Amino acid sequence: MKKIFIITGEASGDKIASIVASKLQGYNKNIIFKAVGGSNLKKQNVDCIFDISEIAFMGIVDVVKNFLFIKRKFDITVKEILKFNPDIILSVDSPDFCFRILKKIKNINPKIKTYHIVAPQVWAWRENRKKYLNKFIDHLFLLFPFEKKYFDGLIDNTFIGHPFFLKKLNIGYKTNNLNYISICPGSRLTEIKTFMPLFIGLVQKLKTKFNYIFHIPSTFEKTKLIENFFLLSQIKNYKITTHEDEKNYYFRHSVLSIAKSGTIALDIMRNLSPLIVIYKTSWLNFFLIKPLVKVKFGNIINIIKDEMIVPELIQSDCTLDKLYSLTLNFLENDKLRLDNINSYIDVINKNLILTDGLDKLIQKLEI
Repeated sequence: MKKIFIITGEASGDKIASIVASKLQGYNKNIIFKAVGGSNLKKQNVDCIFDISEIAFMGIVDVVKNFLFIKRKFDITVKEILKFNPDIILSVDSPDFCFRILKKIKNINPKIKTYHIVAPQVWAWRENRKKYLNKFIDHLFLLFPFEKKYFDGLIDNTFIGHPFFLKKLNIGYKTNNLNYISICPGSRLTEIKTFMPLFIGLVQKLKTKFNYIFHIPSTFEKTKLIENFFLLSQIKNYKITTHEDEKNYYFRHSVLSIAKSGTIALDIMRNLSPLIVIYKTSWLNFFLIKPLVKVKFGNIINIIKDEMIVPELIQSDCTLDKLYSLTLNFLENDKLRLDNINSYIDVINKNLILTDGLDKLIQKLEI
């Protein structure tokens, strides 16, 4: 009987963790799980000590403002892990939250094996972090092949590919009879408050020219908040989804998807929808983070390719006028949409897919 404690800090990590948990459950029925997780892990019947929505803060400013609350959740997590006494801790993404817990646990009980999925983005910012990971992480699982050069010789690591992509993508996009546009503001409260006004403005401009239904993927907890934005603006042609199968259906049937930068973009790409990426944060957050960032792009596909093949509107470029203009170009140009998909499929197939990646992970866990 093996006991595994899973730590996630946001929706993307929860989704990856649920894929891994499902694979582990199929491999060994005698594993007992406990977690800090969200809806995806709960669907795998994993017992979560609290929901990640409680700690999903965006940007340095929000984290500082909520420091005491996050500290309480940190203390609860450490206490529950020690009480559970797992054989393995498997943390996913969210390094600022996960790594502090792993350090604390390793200091108290170094016999607990610690594994982390999704390497910290040392290639983008704060590269010095990589030098200390081996003090509290026994093995690091990498999603992108270019990451190995940053961690080899410093920490045991294995490239497993991205769990969202377990087989190669093939072009299957239709340019006609697509009735939806997906707009994706993110799952955090601050993201929704930042991006929904922009999306509402876009919908109001587009509806004078087109007759699309607007699809918004969300969580059950955030549905009412998103509905209120549409009610206040008297927009009725929208559809909110909260289940993965539904979200995937509408992505596949969207003529275009527009998403805040993050893992949601990979969700869209695996469903072969044309994609525009947007991102902005408060000017204070941007001022604090910008000097530390070493990459030119926000989307991982563009970073890997070192070329903007998925269009991005970041910070000062993320305006209603610029988004509307770019959206019009996509809606009126079948070839532009098709080229967009073909370009990112090529990068994904060459860089993110390792068909036996999850098997490699299980071998390392020695389940």
